[in-house]
Amino acid sequence: MSEQSELRRVLAPYVRIGVQHESLYLGFGSIQRIIDTKEMWEPLIRLADHYSSPRTDSEAVYFLETECGLDHDGAHETVEVLQKGRFLIEHGGYQPGDRYSRPSLFYALAGADPSGVQERLASSHVMFLGCGGIGNLLSVTLATAGVGQVTLVDADRVETSNLTRQYLFTEADVGALKCEVLGEAIRCRNSTTTVRTIEREIAADSDLGSLPPADLLVLSADAPGLVELVNGYCVETGLTWLNVCYVNDIAVWGPLVVPGITGCWTCRPLVARCFPDNGDLNAMVTRINRRFQAPSYGSTNMLAAGLASLDVLKHLGGFGVPQSLNRRVGVWTHELRLDQQEADPNPECSTCGNLQRQRPRAENRRRTQEDE
Repeated sequence: MSEQSELRRVLAPYVRIGVQHESLYLGFGSIQRIIDTKEMWEPLIRLADHYSSPRTDSEAVYFLETECGLDHDGAHETVEVLQKGRFLIEHGGYQPGDRYSRPSLFYALAGADPSGVQERLASSHVMFLGCGGIGNLLSVTLATAGVGQVTLVDADRVETSNLTRQYLFTEADVGALKCEVLGEAIRCRNSTTTVRTIEREIAADSDLGSLPPADLLVLSADAPGLVELVNGYCVETGLTWLNVCYVNDIAVWGPLVVPGITGCWTCRPLVARCFPDNGDLNAMVTRINRRFQAPSYGSTNMLAAGLASLDVLKHLGGFGVPQSLNRRVGVWTHELRLDQQEADPNPECSTCGNLQRQRPRAENRRRTQEDE
């Protein structure tokens, strides 16, 4: 019997069981398993109940053999249904009173080691360019999840028109620096997160270069040309970054750019451009676009920030797969439709193509070293 099989496990608190349409539903959500064979219902339900107390695999098998009448192979197969389906967690791994107890269940649901995820988050540093609607929600989500360090960069001040969606600001904050107000709001919610605020407008590489190093940069500001500026800087310095925004009523995030591994913002055409050979039309388009004011709305901000925060937590915590890897994702809020733009690596990309071309050589060297 392996050491792993002698661990004491219990039924995960997120497991529920029910019957619908003549089928047994064992768990719901991503772990959901539908059991149509009725002969399996009673052994599975009794085994799940048996795991209400800590059990080893051998104890569970013995229970099924002696109390449910299963043969040895059938008992093992039934135990494996719970083991491999992420229905069991290690005894003592869930402490209801712990600050991060509920997130720990979420990480276990994803098949990760909760303590390892939490440790990785605690050692991570995320920088936010922009403290508006998306920056508000995303920064507080990551900080309360246990990200160890947060840096907030913004030169804007709170305005009355911000209060419809920038929920960590109040009427009393109007006129104050956004980064300072947001920083204090985060400190009140998690004193273990180190928060740094920087009053700065980002307009050049030198502005980015003067910022402290971080593990990941989140861009939620919307100044013209800023996306391209940040992308070029991050690719050059190897800094992972994520753009989060909205396009009118579409909540948008991605691509998550990991220089040298994923594509970057300029690998594929992701946004509309001007007319290439018509100066008159370009002038009119410029004039029209200069009038643009985004219809900012709280629901769209929350959707973009919520889904983007999950990708950031997955990347930093090392669990699951971020949905914005090599793609830009949009949720159309008026009709609940999902849109995706592929952003696969392009070896001919003017920004990161040299990294893509170097990657096969680096991988070959790594394989050679491993073989040796």
